[in-house]
Parts: sequence; structure tokens; C-alpha cells
Amino acid sequence: MISPLLLNKALPELLNIGSVSNLGSVVVEGDPQASVAMIHGEPTDNLTCGIFACTTGKFKMVYPFDEMATVHEGSVKLTDVKTGVTVEYHKGDSWFAAKGTEVLWEISAPRFVKHYLACVNA
Repeated sequence: MISPLLLNKALPELLNIGSVSNLGSVVVEGDPQASVAMIHGEPTDNLTCGIFACTTGKFKMVYPFDEMATVHEGSVKLTDVKTGVTVEYHKGDSWFAAKGTEVLWEISAPRFVKHYLACVNA
């Protein structure tokens, strides 16, 4: 089965899950609210693919999985806490984060959306 995700088409319906702290993140600034849609698998599966959206704010998280992600809407600044390196990503840009990496997220637009593929036991 192929599940297309096209930049010029509407996203699937997203489920509001509230504060990013519900996902284990530590809020640093603002009140970032998250919403998600699963494309493949369930959150407890080893391999998942989905959509993650978030409102304005700043938060830290330690990646509990390996993840490849692409910006679908908006932009985000990600800082690798260990190295101090910050990169700003925009629509169409992608990144890979290894399991165990601590990342500071900075979302300044009203909404940021990414498409991701995550693997827990890489």
C-alpha cells in the first residue's frame, strides 16, 4: 500500500493531544500544543509514520527513537543540545535525529507541521 503525502494537498485529520509535555517534552517557553495523525502503525509500534503539528513555543525533548522528518508547513529551529548547533528548517527541508539526542525546539509561527518516520529499536 502507498500512502501519498503531497505538499499541495490537505493533511489528514489531526488528533489534538494537548501540551507537548504529554509527549515527555519539557516546555521552556510558551504553551506549545501538539496534534498528530498516524499514517502507518500505532504510537507503541517499533516503526511508525505520521504527521506531527505544533503551535508556537519552545521545548526540549530527548528523542526516544530514530527519526527522519520533513517539514510540511511552517518552520522550526532545532538545536542539538550537546553540540550547540542550531539549524532552521522550512517547508520541504528534512533532518535525521538519532535516538537519545536532546533537541531544543523553537517554533515561532502559529503552526508547524512535519511528516515523520520513526523507529524505536534501530
